[in-house]
Amino acid sequence: MKDYFKAIILEQINRGLRLKELVPHPLRYAELSSLADRCSRIIDANIQQLTFLLKELDKRDENDTRDIFRGIRRCAREIELVEYFGISALYYETPEIGYLNKLVFQIHQEINLPLTPPSVACISTKYYYFNPFTNVIFVPVGESRFLLHLPDVFHEIGHEVLSSKENELRLKKVNESYSMAIKKITDYYHDLLTRKARETGPRTIPMLIAHIHSQWKTYWINEFFSDLFALYTLGPAYAWSHFHLVTKKSEDVYEFSPILPQSHPSDDSRMRMLAIGLDKLGFKDEAMSILSKWNGMPFVVNTRPVVEYQYAYTNNLMNEIAELFLMGLRESQFSIVSPEKLETQNPDSIVSLLNEAWALFWNNPDAFRDWEEKTIQKLKSIILK
Repeated sequence: MKDYFKAIILEQINRGLRLKELVPHPLRYAELSSLADRCSRIIDANIQQLTFLLKELDKRDENDTRDIFRGIRRCAREIELVEYFGISALYYETPEIGYLNKLVFQIHQEINLPLTPPSVACISTKYYYFNPFTNVIFVPVGESRFLLHLPDVFHEIGHEVLSSKENELRLKKVNESYSMAIKKITDYYHDLLTRKARETGPRTIPMLIAHIHSQWKTYWINEFFSDLFALYTLGPAYAWSHFHLVTKKSEDVYEFSPILPQSHPSDDSRMRMLAIGLDKLGFKDEAMSILSKWNGMPFVVNTRPVVEYQYAYTNNLMNEIAELFLMGLRESQFSIVSPEKLETQNPDSIVSLLNEAWALFWNNPDAFRDWEEKTIQKLKSIILK
């Protein structure tokens, strides 16, 4: 078995070295240099660890290799993650990837993001998502040719902020507001559980409340934060973009399970949270407009959530969380939008452009695609020059 473990170690060392060779030198787009450096450091660290394990293996008896086996698995997994979520973005260094990375770099400057901007790879097969291990946002291959869903980039940047909040001093206030939000959630469900324990009702209610509390702390709070981050730094365009996505993809806007884990809060609760956030930013008319359209959609009309849903998303709790996150982002010096700020913003900024795109889409949908194509062509000519 030692000989087999030795063979695996040598294989993984060679795989790491070959992966490094797949990174173009020099890079065509400088915005990818931080990703190239990150991938290189991760691979080098794992090669170093594998080399250590190889030497350690020679000292061990045949039956004393359990920890070495675990180390090999850990290194193999990290090299696999780098290959899937880092090297692929560097290897396929297309003009579309160059454009989107330059776009995110400009967004990073506009919103005053105190972190290295994430890289972008347009090789996703499941919409937008962020991988914190390599700090890459994955988007569909055609995304560079459209504008209406690009606001979701801001949501994924919010996930980067979340993954860095405990280790980045400049995000101290964000981390504090997040901790306060967790406390609010815990206090709310503790009080609710105490009240329900005094009532005569189904015995399953306390278990349900405990389950909902766990969902909030484990999953939902992170998605709400990223939604509000996108809304507070971009404005109404993010709310409209989410509305658009739900219209295309959601099967049940009140999705809720009293037993099974849910990685995302319901689409209904997310839209309500966005309306709360819009109101706090001063976009009261936009909040009313989006809720009016939302309440008229087929997936809302004549549809009702299950009874247990009432315990999951209460307006008071959501309002307090929205306020806490707004405070934390402001105190961390992020650029927060407002109606007045949008009016005076540089019309060539990404923030202005995406809000203009959604305004035109609603006001003149017939002319929108022609405008979108010309605007993207102009944007690319400016960004890629």
